[in-house]
Amino acid sequence: MEAEQLQFIFSLFSFVGVIGILFYLILAKAKSDEQTELVEILEQKLTSLHDYVYELEERSKIEKTPEQHELKQKIIEMFEEGKDLMVIENALDVPRAKIEMILKFHKLQTK
Repeated sequence: MEAEQLQFIFSLFSFVGVIGILFYLILAKAKSDEQTELVEILEQKLTSLHDYVYELEERSKIEKTPEQHELKQKIIEMFEEGKDLMVIENALDVPRAKIEMILKFHKLQTK
């Protein structure tokens, strides 16, 4: 009689173990599917962002006027002469952020 009870307890624990493993596998699959979906969404957003940046770059190439090009050259020349950013800002009446951006792009292009 005790052997039958012991066998029943072992089979009960085995059954609970199998159910636990199945439950774990189902949760792992759901989590994996969720992550795959998030990756796809992020890839779509990244593609959209690349398209938007390309569009802006193309638009910025078209909208450059000769005055903007001359201003850019003056800023670069004054910087290469060793003038301070504040002096360039006051002399040309251009915001400091724009001057820094122009100089940063110039440094990247000359490398």
